[in-house]
Amino acid sequence: MTDSEGRHLRRFECLLAAIDQIVVRFSSTGDIKKVSAGSAGWLKPEAMISRTFTALFPDEVAGHIAAMTKKALESGEPQKLTLSMQPEHAFHWRELGLTTAQTWDTTLVAVDETELMWVARDVSVSRRNQQKLFNQAQRDPLTGAYNRRSLLTILDHSIAQALRYDGVCSFLLIDIDNFRQINDQYDWDTGDKVLQQFVKAMHGFQRTADFFARFSDDRFVMFLPETNREQALLAAERVRKLAAEQQVLCGSDDAEDGLSFTVCIGAATLRDAKDTPESILKRAEENLFVAKQSGANRVEGEP
Repeated sequence: MTDSEGRHLRRFECLLAAIDQIVVRFSSTGDIKKVSAGSAGWLKPEAMISRTFTALFPDEVAGHIAAMTKKALESGEPQKLTLSMQPEHAFHWRELGLTTAQTWDTTLVAVDETELMWVARDVSVSRRNQQKLFNQAQRDPLTGAYNRRSLLTILDHSIAQALRYDGVCSFLLIDIDNFRQINDQYDWDTGDKVLQQFVKAMHGFQRTADFFARFSDDRFVMFLPETNREQALLAAERVRKLAAEQQVLCGSDDAEDGLSFTVCIGAATLRDAKDTPESILKRAEENLFVAKQSGANRVEGEP
């Protein structure tokens, strides 16, 4: 090795020591020559030497990496791939020290026609934070139900799909009876408990395909795909009865009483291609108004 090559190698070693990514250097035939664990304290680099790189991965992933390797060698361009690594599905990585699920952003680059480098950055925390922020943006912070913004997004897509396939769908607009009186007679905390208890009950009640969201302070919308007028009214009756069965604890800590509440529901069903989420919700609101005017604990649907 010449002095120039030695300095070049030392620079490379210093660079590896300074970064926190996993770096694997392997030959064009797949033999692993050098490994730097970076910040992955769980990884056993010495156990990787002389193994075949693609053999570390499940068959499907190995196929992707083999194709990336070929493309990197032919084009000279970096190849990128995001991997979801599950210890239970990646025996060799588990053997190398992986104990928890991780998400890696990886880059594969050809150094020359005989050598490649693979760099993996653990992005698990940032991905979880992104998902958390996304969920927070879609959810009502008090009840955990989806919020109005996410509802309108879902409705646009779902109604278009129903119209495209000559399907049917329905809406239930649900209003908690005398909610202002509950807040005035008890307190705002009790009102919050009523909302939370109702949402909890509805999450256990709804079908997988149904979409339930908080529409305003004490109003909720339930979107029912593949549900006609008669089925929507039956579902509304079940929701009405479910609400009436709920009990919310209120009062002092040493003498708590059970508070019951009821709901009124306006139902509306998709009519034709001229219908929009706004027009169906408007009809549901008109039916809800009729139910409220007729007294509490009622369901009103379209004729």
